[in-house]
Amino acid sequence: MKIVTTKSTDGIYYKGLLTESDNPMGLIIHGMSGSPIHDTYYPLMHEIYPKSGWSFLAVEHRGTGSITQFNSDNGVINIGNAFEIFEDCIHDIQGWVNFAKELGYKRIWLQSHSLGTAKTAYFFNQTRSLDISGLIWISPSDMLGLVHDPLGIKDHEKLLPEALNLVKQEKPRQLLSDYLWEDVIISAQSYLSFFGKAAKDAIFNYESDRGWEIVNSITVPVLALTGTEDDGIVPVIDVNKAMELLSRQLSSSPNKKTIIYQTARHSFVGFENNIVNDVMNFIKQFN
Repeated sequence: MKIVTTKSTDGIYYKGLLTESDNPMGLIIHGMSGSPIHDTYYPLMHEIYPKSGWSFLAVEHRGTGSITQFNSDNGVINIGNAFEIFEDCIHDIQGWVNFAKELGYKRIWLQSHSLGTAKTAYFFNQTRSLDISGLIWISPSDMLGLVHDPLGIKDHEKLLPEALNLVKQEKPRQLLSDYLWEDVIISAQSYLSFFGKAAKDAIFNYESDRGWEIVNSITVPVLALTGTEDDGIVPVIDVNKAMELLSRQLSSSPNKKTIIYQTARHSFVGFENNIVNDVMNFIKQFN
C-alpha cells in the first residue's frame, strides 16, 4: 500500500491509498464526511482485492471530513462535507479516473458508499465515461427521502428556511445553527445543494416511480448492497421493496444484482467479509 496524490479537474489536490496488482482498478468514493480509512471493510479490500488481481484505491475528495483543508492551484482552501456542492463531485471523480488511466489501468470500477453512490451515478450519467467498467453501490441511499422521514423532517423544517435565508443574505458558507440528523454540520449552500428543491443528489427515489432518469441511463453492470437495518434506506422504505425498485429502474444495465444482508446497518460493521466476497464474485465474471 502506498500514498498517492492527484488533482481534481478544477485544481484541488487529494491523497489516496493505493494497493496495486494487475488490471483492473477498483476506485472507492466514500460517503458524507468519510475518508480513505473510515470504513471497516477498507483494510480487507486492500488485502483481498490484489490477491484476486484487482488494484484498490481509496481516495479523498471534497466531501472528505466535515471541514477539511486542502491545497489547490489557488492556495489553501477549506471544503469538506460542510462546504461541498454536490455537482462538483464530477471534478473529483474525473481527477481520480484520470490518475488511474495514467497508471495504465484500462478497466475501472467505481465503488461507493452512501452519498458516494449518488455521486458515482451522477458522474456516469453526466460524463457517459467509457473508462468505467461498472459500479458497486454500498447503501444506495435516498438522500432527500432521509430529510422527510420522521427523524429528518424535524431538522429539515428548521434548516431549509435558515439555509435559504442565509443564501439570500449572501452568506452561503455560513454554518447552520443546528446539526442535521444529530451529527452532520453543514453550511447553507451545501444544505441547499443536497436537500433543496433542485438538489441533484435526488437519484434513488424509493418513495416514487418518478425521478429515476439517472439510474435508467446507466449502461454498465451494477452491484447494489444494503442491509435490513441500513440507516440510509430503512427510514424511508423497506429494503426489500427498495432493491426491487432499484433493480427495475436499472433498465439499461446489462447486468445488475442486489444483495441484502440480514441485520446489517449503514456502517456494515461485521459484514466486511460478506461485502468483499460478494464484490469479487460479481466483478470476476467480467474479467
